[in-house]
Amino acid sequence: MVKLPADVKEALANQQVASLGTADKNGVPNVCLMGFVKAQDDETLIMADVFWKKTLANLQENPKATITAYLPPKAYQIKGSMEMVYEGPLMNEVNEWVSSKMANLKPKGAALLHVEEIYSLSPPNAGEKIT
Repeated sequence: MVKLPADVKEALANQQVASLGTADKNGVPNVCLMGFVKAQDDETLIMADVFWKKTLANLQENPKATITAYLPPKAYQIKGSMEMVYEGPLMNEVNEWVSSKMANLKPKGAALLHVEEIYSLSPPNAGEKIT
């Protein structure tokens, strides 16, 4: 696993929306906008599955995903493997998190992105691997 640098965690904590990219088993891509994503610990992001359709179908075929983190002037791409959770303490935590922000939303699942690679998306180092 790769540890999230402090500036990447800060970017995640201070953005309103992130872009989550997945692909099916044939490599057909999909991007969805994520309002509920944060660092769970130094090596893991947690997200709420509220409206996932193509995203969930892709993850069932191919658990690899990527997400962006942007806090001007810096931006990052985080890649890793996803793990879905549908019950237990983590799901309870995600339900509370989502309802504290938007009481009318009910997550269908929680997703953990186990961080494997982080890249810069900022000039002049855009595309370079950070960790």
